[in-house]
Amino acid sequence: MISQSDFDDLEQYDYSGGEYLEHVVKKYSPLIGEFLVNFSILEQELNVAIADFISDRAHEPGYVIIEKLTTNNKIDLFYKLYVRLELFKDKKHKTLLDKVRKQLELLNLFRNSIVHANWQSLTKNGFVRTKIVVDNQDGNVRFKKVEITPKIIRRKIEEIDNLIEQIGEYVETAFQ
Repeated sequence: MISQSDFDDLEQYDYSGGEYLEHVVKKYSPLIGEFLVNFSILEQELNVAIADFISDRAHEPGYVIIEKLTTNNKIDLFYKLYVRLELFKDKKHKTLLDKVRKQLELLNLFRNSIVHANWQSLTKNGFVRTKIVVDNQDGNVRFKKVEITPKIIRRKIEEIDNLIEQIGEYVETAFQ
């Protein structure tokens, strides 16, 4: 649920000086880099899982299909392909597939927050603006803010590593 505290209002002008960022950039930069590299590995695991499903003879047909898909679309395609296999299996496999899908969606959302963040707006509390939103009701400009701290980034890196293993294990058992 989105609350009002998830947003900051634009007063008249937007000034993000980046004073705090100057003090912590060396803490954040390596973690952001590691997160993005690991997320890339996760997305490749997703690509291979889709390609394997589409053809067990070669990845080319699958890669032709996913060529222009966003990560969200790949997650959706992955789920829709594999969920059909679960109709005839034990419910725990479907539960695992649902869990993998949800984790993929949440990690992709976090990745988008990191990539699109206005890092100059980072506060001492670890909140950073990630999106500009214009309210449809009153026309006010607001900034969505997300908490992104080194501790949170480290935790998300661990989640990626675990999810890569889960996808591999799931795909291995999916066709049995």
